Amino acid sequence: MPLPPVPDSFRHLLEEPALAMLGTINPGGGVEVNPVWFLWHEGEILLSVKGDTRKYRNMRQNPNMALCIPDPASPWKYLELRGTVIDLKLYTDLSFVNLLARKYTGSDFQEDAPAGVERYRVTIRVDRWTGQ
Repeated sequence: MPLPPVPDSFRHLLEEPALAMLGTINPGGGVEVNPVWFLWHEGEILLSVKGDTRKYRNMRQNPNMALCIPDPASPWKYLELRGTVIDLKLYTDLSFVNLLARKYTGSDFQEDAPAGVERYRVTIRVDRWTGQ
């Protein structure tokens, strides 16, 4: 059965620059939570992560994750998306990071891409959602 669409009452949390909390599972089975920038694109979550981070290693080992987006205007309102990492794609320039930076800051990322830093575009299929 297809996932029901996120209701209009929560859509602003997907489109506005609301910081999300990403939960991944570490090798010991514990949960790790990190703040992340994200894009909502055609029903999927897109993130950028560096290859030398714990969240990247966690997602490679266990693709299950959750993303909680609290409403900055109303602390009791939130949207939680649970899903599966379906793609980790290496990219070599800042074009994808700049899409995220424009959403959250209104301008391009203010750092040159250091040589040797691996960045991955993460695509997450949303399997279910809940909100309050």
